[in-house]
Amino acid sequence: MTERVSFEWALVTLLCAALAMAATWAGWLWRIDQVAYDAAMSVSRPAADPQVVIVAIDDPSLAEIGRWPWRRSVHAALIERLTRAGARSIVMDIILSEPNDADPAADAALATAIADSGRVVLPLVQATRGNAIVGEAPPAPLFAAASAGVGHIHVEFDPDGIARSIYLWEGAGAARHPQLGLAALQQAEPARATAYPAPEPGAGAGWHRAEWLRIPFAGPPGSFRYVSYADVLRGDVDDAVLRDKVVFVGATAAGMADSVPTPTSGFNRPMPGVEVNANVYAALKRGEAVHLMPPPIAAALAGAIVVLLMGLMLRAAPRNALLIAFAGSAATLGLGWAVLQDALWWFPPAGAVLGCTLCYPLWSWRRLEAAQRHLDDQLEVLDRDAAALFPAMQIHLPRIKGVDPLQARIRRVDQAVQRQRDLHRFVVDTLDHLPVGAVVTNPAHQVMLCNQEATRLLGAAAPQAVAQAIASLEWPPGMPIEDGMPVHGGDTVRTVELDTANGARLLVSVAGLADSAGRPIGSVFGLADITRIHDAQRSREETMHYLSHDMRSPIASILTLIETEQLLDDSDARDPALLGQLARYARSALNLADDLFRLVRADAIDASQFKEISLAAVMQDAADEIWALAKARGTTVALEIDAHGHDEGYVRGDRDLLRRALVNLLGNAVKYGAADSTIELALRRDAAFWVVSVRDHGEGIRQDLLPRLFHRFGRLPTAASRREAGIGLGLMIVKTVAERHGGRASVHSQPGQGTTFSLHLPVLAA
Repeated sequence: MTERVSFEWALVTLLCAALAMAATWAGWLWRIDQVAYDAAMSVSRPAADPQVVIVAIDDPSLAEIGRWPWRRSVHAALIERLTRAGARSIVMDIILSEPNDADPAADAALATAIADSGRVVLPLVQATRGNAIVGEAPPAPLFAAASAGVGHIHVEFDPDGIARSIYLWEGAGAARHPQLGLAALQQAEPARATAYPAPEPGAGAGWHRAEWLRIPFAGPPGSFRYVSYADVLRGDVDDAVLRDKVVFVGATAAGMADSVPTPTSGFNRPMPGVEVNANVYAALKRGEAVHLMPPPIAAALAGAIVVLLMGLMLRAAPRNALLIAFAGSAATLGLGWAVLQDALWWFPPAGAVLGCTLCYPLWSWRRLEAAQRHLDDQLEVLDRDAAALFPAMQIHLPRIKGVDPLQARIRRVDQAVQRQRDLHRFVVDTLDHLPVGAVVTNPAHQVMLCNQEATRLLGAAAPQAVAQAIASLEWPPGMPIEDGMPVHGGDTVRTVELDTANGARLLVSVAGLADSAGRPIGSVFGLADITRIHDAQRSREETMHYLSHDMRSPIASILTLIETEQLLDDSDARDPALLGQLARYARSALNLADDLFRLVRADAIDASQFKEISLAAVMQDAADEIWALAKARGTTVALEIDAHGHDEGYVRGDRDLLRRALVNLLGNAVKYGAADSTIELALRRDAAFWVVSVRDHGEGIRQDLLPRLFHRFGRLPTAASRREAGIGLGLMIVKTVAERHGGRASVHSQPGQGTTFSLHLPVLAA
């Protein structure tokens, strides 16, 4: 499921990122990008240059001076007035491309005023015939010769009809004429104008352009200071308003102005051309221009935004994914505005916004498909499991009908929930009717499930008091305790016998619970009342104790009398053969009593009484005890302790019983092994167990006879067994002692190669 979701996420991310990058690189959404640019430019704009003043040929001026065109002597008077007022530069955005043959005196007066001022910049336009550009239309020669500079006044219109840029240099045959604003800068501040040098002259017919510039407009129309042409001519404008200013003179009256729509026009009227030129001058003076982000970089940024958004949506809840998609789109628009505001770089956001907008529906669609597919699969699993384990529950579930797949899934989920409730009730009822107590706790040692038998056995008035009752039991020292509660680790089940406060004897089993990944999720306790069994066992032990004592006493007396009789000197008064046979019978009965006693004691061993002992020391004691018997047979016992720094095999157990088990194994090795041989008594570590092995070099045991060992009265039908006395309880004692210590006994033998008996005992926990 995880791999499938990751693949779906990667696929949607790749698709949305690729679409965003392609749309950004190729400009598929250029109209939206232009709208976003205009909005950002309207919000993010520099302040209007206070050194720029526009003398407007407005409607009041037309009403006062007369209809257009005015006599050129009027313009001469304006230039003289501006010159006297101390204007730094006079930019006449008025076409003067032809002389007025009807009034040569006015032309002469204007040329004289231009020449006397020495700071007048005149415009240049394209000469057209129809829709074709046929050349240049510069100012008339007498005006051009007198002017301080000439500049073109053409603006560039984008496909949506908005003027956002100009070319700094244009001309027929070569781009040699600066834009009018640049010409004004060359006249007013030559040092700053050097930052915009003329391009290398090119050859060829036609109109040439160079040095494209996107204008950072200062604001909507009217952002610069306007004064009326008639007011200046009349002298009503204070000289301080015009002194040391760059004055742009141009038409703003309705019907005659060369107005153009700009990004900052908004719902206002278009911006007059004279103000566009003023914006160009102010931007060049500040050394600013709007730069378009290169398409590869813009496309890469759009793709990165989509990938980041998809990364956030991967971790987000479905209810937050839509908010993240909207926030991503808004952040993309904000990024474009911020970059334009701080660095005058424009990042076209439409492609990235498109990718962000598509992320939510596509990812939600794939996520919904994956969820539905997974839900269907899991419902199928639940149906199969329920049909196999609890077929009776299916009888009460109606058959799902309908056309809408979503409604069908909802019905199936409702059925699964109802089935889970029935299953929970089934589990609870089953636990309550168990003859033993059952308690399930979570990792925090809180009781999750508990049946009635458990509360009865623990004497708890309510299920909430069960945990406290379990913690109050006297757990053996070997049981790990955490927060007062016993804990269990590993796969094995630990079983102990405990006494309750009311005198009952409980057999308590503790096992760990884990999920499918193997992580612990709690513990389960099994409680069984073994009070009657324990009492019966104790009664049996007492009976066996009395029986063995009653058997031992007369047998020991008989042996004493026989030994005393054998010491008498009167040989005629005794029968040696009879006395020897009586002694053998008596010793056999005594050994039987001893073995029965040891077996009963091994069966009744109490693990809570175990102590820490060293197997190496027990092995040495057993070897010492068997030394006399081994000496009589010419046999040697060799100890081999391979502890490897593990403190010589420490375990928890009963020292006497472990020693007796080893003595039994060594005794068998001496009796059934080869005479004049060596018996190997060895200790080694095997994972979580210490292994004590006894190996002889006798005849060995056939494989078909090995299963009969370690059984009560398990004498083998062999010549060696018939040769030695015994009733077959020795190995049973060994097996019982090993199992009561949490280990086991094993045997390995091959005919003619000897036999090895081993005790496997748990290593003492650190």
